[in-house]
Amino acid sequence: MQFSLSIIIALFALIHSFEAGYSALLGGLTCAVPSGYFIWRAFKYSGARSVDQVVQSFYQGQSWKFVLTAMSFAVIFSRVDPLNPWALFGAFITVQFSHVMAARIAKL
Repeated sequence: MQFSLSIIIALFALIHSFEAGYSALLGGLTCAVPSGYFIWRAFKYSGARSVDQVVQSFYQGQSWKFVLTAMSFAVIFSRVDPLNPWALFGAFITVQFSHVMAARIAKL
């Protein structure tokens, strides 16, 4: 869902300008890629016998999610020029809160 939302936001931002479009795409992917890694890492183990591994994988997944997000922003700000920071952070925040929107839709 987050990858799809990143593309949709980028297409809407593309209406404003090409710079806003790719900035929004980068912002969305800066959220979606680390979240995808977290999901892969956190749900690697299952079952009552592997409770310790499940808990450890959640902590490691969340730690790496934070590191990947910080590294993504560092690379974007150091390598991408020109950049629209409003589109970048707007897309990042929107994709970040997509799980809240999905939970509200699921309750309907």
